[in-house]
Amino acid sequence: MFRLAIALLLLLPAIARAQGNPIAHFNDEAYWQQCPMVRQLPASPIKASDTAIVVVSNRKPSNDALRYMSEERDGDTLRYYFVYSRGGKWNVLQVASLEKAIQYMPDKSRDWVMCTEGMGKLFTTDLYRGMSMAGQYGVNVILFDYPSITTTKKSLGNYFFAIGNARTAYKDFTPAFEDVKRLKEAGKLGTGNISMFYHSMGNHVIRQMVKRDKIDKLNGEVWISNVILNAACVPRRGHKRWINNIAFAKGIYINYNQDDLTLKMAYLAGKKIQLGNKPVRNISSKAHYVNFNTLCGSGHSNFLSLAGREPAKPVALQYYHTILHGQAPDMKDAKLFGVSSFKKIGVELNP
Repeated sequence: MFRLAIALLLLLPAIARAQGNPIAHFNDEAYWQQCPMVRQLPASPIKASDTAIVVVSNRKPSNDALRYMSEERDGDTLRYYFVYSRGGKWNVLQVASLEKAIQYMPDKSRDWVMCTEGMGKLFTTDLYRGMSMAGQYGVNVILFDYPSITTTKKSLGNYFFAIGNARTAYKDFTPAFEDVKRLKEAGKLGTGNISMFYHSMGNHVIRQMVKRDKIDKLNGEVWISNVILNAACVPRRGHKRWINNIAFAKGIYINYNQDDLTLKMAYLAGKKIQLGNKPVRNISSKAHYVNFNTLCGSGHSNFLSLAGREPAKPVALQYYHTILHGQAPDMKDAKLFGVSSFKKIGVELNP
C-alpha cells in the first residue's frame, strides 16, 4: 500500500495535465477576468459567426466577485448559463432555465453535442474546452460542468475528489438530459443531429445513469445520433451489460488506446482496468470500438487542439468531426481504418 501511494503521488499530476492544462493557469486573476459574469446580452445581436455555448452546472456559486463559481458540488440546484464570445472575452450570462439558454443560441440549425468532460476542470477550464469544441467543430455545445479538481487538495486527494463527483453527477444531470429530449421533441433545437460526448472520468455520468436505472425516460425512442465514450476512465468489467441497455442512440462509439498513460495511472489508483484502455472481455455488439494507439501513442485527450499542447492529429480530427456531427464513419475505409492492433477489437485509426 505504501508503494502504491508513493507511485500515485508521483504519477497523478500527469493525469490532471493530460485532462487539461495546469490548474494554476485557469485559476489566476487574468483568466477569470477573461470569463466575466454579465447581467444582460450586448446591444448588438449574437451572430452565427460568434462562438457560443450552453452550460449546465451543478457547482455552488461562490461569494467571490471574480471567481464566481466554486469547486464544490451544490447537490440541490442546477444552474444554466449562456456563454458567448465578445470583445475578446467569454461572457457568462446566467439564465433561468436550459430552454432559455438554448433560445439565445444564434444558429440552432447546427448539430448539437452534449459534452461531459473528465478530471482537472475548474469552471474556467470547462469553458475553455467547451468553447474550443464549438469553435473547432462548428457544433452547438451543451456543456455539463461538475467540479473535477480543487485547489484544496494534493494530487491523490484530487483524484478521489474528481472520481467521487463524477460518479455522483448523474443525480444532477439526468433531469437536464430529459429536458434536452423534451426540447428536441418540441422542435426547439432545430433539425440538426444531437450526440453525447463523454470524456475520461465524464463517462461515469452515463455509466451511473444506466446502472442506476435512470434512463427510462431517455430510452423510449432513438433521439440521439451518437453516444461517444471517449478514453473512458471507468472500469471495463461489465461494460457490455450497461452499454447494451442504451437504446436511445443510433450509434455508440468506444474510443480506446491500450497505451493511454492517464488510464494506466487510473489503474494504479483503483486496480481496475479501464474501458478506454483495454476493452476486452465480453465486448458489446452494439458499440463500435476504435483504437487510437498507432495514431496517438500514449495520448489520452486527442479530440482538441489546445494552446500549449501538441496539435491533435488531422486523422483524429477528421474522425471526431464525423461522429460529433452525428454521422457514422465508414469503418471499411482502408485509408482511415485498419484492423485493431489490440486483439483485433474493432478498428484502428491509421496514422
